[in-house]
Amino acid sequence: MAEPDDELQSWFSGLSFKLKRELAGKLKEQADELADAIKAEAPVVSGTLRDSVKVRRRRNELELEVVAGGETTSKEIRAGAGVDYDYALAIEYGTTERPAEPFFYTTARKLMPEIQENIEQAVADVLAKA
Repeated sequence: MAEPDDELQSWFSGLSFKLKRELAGKLKEQADELADAIKAEAPVVSGTLRDSVKVRRRRNELELEVVAGGETTSKEIRAGAGVDYDYALAIEYGTTERPAEPFFYTTARKLMPEIQENIEQAVADVLAKA
């Protein structure tokens, strides 16, 4: 079965290198702006959580994702437990001992309409040149 974005990837593959690079650049700009906004909203104690927010390239030039947490924010639940948790998730969603301090998804949801509009405009601009 085809992946949901196969048609988009097929269309993207048919573009000239110059237009691919232009569109990929516009998408990267949007991802970078989202990452910057999320960083600005991240609670800062040591700065590790804020610094863990980054844009990651996925399978190809069109797939970018903004992520937070991971190895840099992984901590052991309690000394000697041998079980780790990602405190980025604990901050975002809260724990039994700490209220949530949402910084990631609230920011993404707030900015999504503008990001979507900017991406649609970038695609329209590329289509006009194709």
